[in-house]
Amino acid sequence: MQQTEISSNLTIEPAIATPEPTEQKVAISIVVPVMNEEQSIAILFEKLSAQLDTLGQTYEIIFVDDGSTDNTFAELKKLHDEHPSIVRVIRFRRNFGKTPALVAGFERCRGEIIFTMDGDLQDDPEEIPSFLTKLDEGYDLVSGWKFPRLDPISKTFPSRVFNGLVSTLTGVHLHDINNGFKAYRREVIEDTHFKLYGDFHRFVPVMAYWRGFRVTEIKVRHHPRKYGVSKFGARRFARGLIDLLNVLFLT
Repeated sequence: MQQTEISSNLTIEPAIATPEPTEQKVAISIVVPVMNEEQSIAILFEKLSAQLDTLGQTYEIIFVDDGSTDNTFAELKKLHDEHPSIVRVIRFRRNFGKTPALVAGFERCRGEIIFTMDGDLQDDPEEIPSFLTKLDEGYDLVSGWKFPRLDPISKTFPSRVFNGLVSTLTGVHLHDINNGFKAYRREVIEDTHFKLYGDFHRFVPVMAYWRGFRVTEIKVRHHPRKYGVSKFGARRFARGLIDLLNVLFLT
């Protein structure tokens, strides 16, 4: 598979990685996978940049467009053109899924601390300092716990069942392992043991814990979805169960 570089920070690609970036390291990278979130992009960037500017640290925001069919990429390209030193954009030609999107962002990010979050405005950038505080306490991975969770029971009930299974079977006791809002030390992401595929992104806390990293969680505010359509469904829940078994038997 081949890819086309539009600029050093803007990439169209089918699936594989670009060469390692040569730019100077930054303190914080935010990796945001998105799919059909055209109405949320500009608002999210405004909230993110406003919060990150208060920290007094260098940062970058990497958006990964996972095969959007609306105007998401146009919105991302506009942001990149306006903020080329901050916004980096990766575009998949089709939908590959959240794990490949995150891996693409991980392979290109330059931050010593790496955040992941969703692009639907349900995660609150104002929580970023709370994650950093936990990392400063010596933890290597901090996972968000949406509390209270403002989703319909069709999402919350399967999530509770899944979290209970993960806790029982792995010994990693997180209330909201599927939450995309997480912070990692760079060495967690760089650990060569992490070969992510399928929907394995949700199990990075499990793999990190088993590898000796310190894992914890914090409660985070949760906002109801305002724009777009949720990508959660029964198929995703079933896939999560299959991937959980794979993690248990193959890791």
